[in-house]
Order: sequence, then C-alpha cells, then structure tokens
Amino acid sequence: MAVIVTAIIVPIAFMAGGRPADSVDTTVAIATTTTYDVGLNADATQDAPANLEGPVSAKPNGQGQIAYPANNDGRMMRGVASFKQFIIGDGNACTSNAIPLGSVITVLNMNNGRKVECTNVNAVYVPPGFDIVLNLKVFSSIAELIDAPLAVELTW
Repeated sequence: MAVIVTAIIVPIAFMAGGRPADSVDTTVAIATTTTYDVGLNADATQDAPANLEGPVSAKPNGQGQIAYPANNDGRMMRGVASFKQFIIGDGNACTSNAIPLGSVITVLNMNNGRKVECTNVNAVYVPPGFDIVLNLKVFSSIAELIDAPLAVELTW
C-alpha cells in the first residue's frame, strides 16, 4: 500500500510545487544598428558617374570609320595545299588549275600566318580535293611537311 500511495503523492506534489501560470520570463536583448552608404543621395537620386582613368568618351556623331575589304578583283581564294618535288621549273614553282598559268601566287598559311610567293607553272597533276601543289622548297618555307594538307589563302 505504501508503494501505491508514494507513486501517486510524489507526482502530485511535484506538479503542485511549480510556478504560477501567470508568471512570464522576460529576456532583454540589446540591439545595435548599422547604417551603410549605398551610393544614393538623401533624396534617392543616383550619383553622377565617375570616369576612372582614361580619356573621356566623345558623343557619337555618326562619322565612325568603316573597314572595307581590299579590292582584289576576284583574285583571291582559300583552299588546300600539298607539296611535291618538281622536276622542271625553278625552286619557287607551284601548280594550280584555278589560277592562270604564269601568275605569281602569294600563298598564306592560315595556321601560322607565313607567306611565300611562287609561280604557277602547271608542271604536275593537282589531285582532287587540293587547290594548289607547291614545290617542296616552297612548302617547307611556310610549314612543316607533316602539316600537309594545309589550309591556305591564295592571291595572284
């Protein structure tokens, strides 16, 4: 019997010994405020733009220069070049079926910007898929032999 009475009286005494329901814990926190300057004036208008180093830009007047390509009268083409050791002709010979015979051709390597001039002698066969065949000496002055076939720009 003592166990039952103890089991009931102890929890009731614990619940009755608490604080009253109308008591409230209050914690006071001290808050700080910080104001940041966001670049606007007090009347909320935007500040004037700043020009940091360098010239002041001029107002557009519609007189800008326009770049036009050089007038080559259709004497320019892009193509693919290869090489071969020519038996006839001097060391600066080349062959192209698209360029008139005897023309001096400027060959520009599109990969590295090197140029060379050669004379169209129409001495060897130009295989399909190629636009020009250069003499070995001419080709090696603008590219390594392992670079063939080579993307080139031809002017004459």
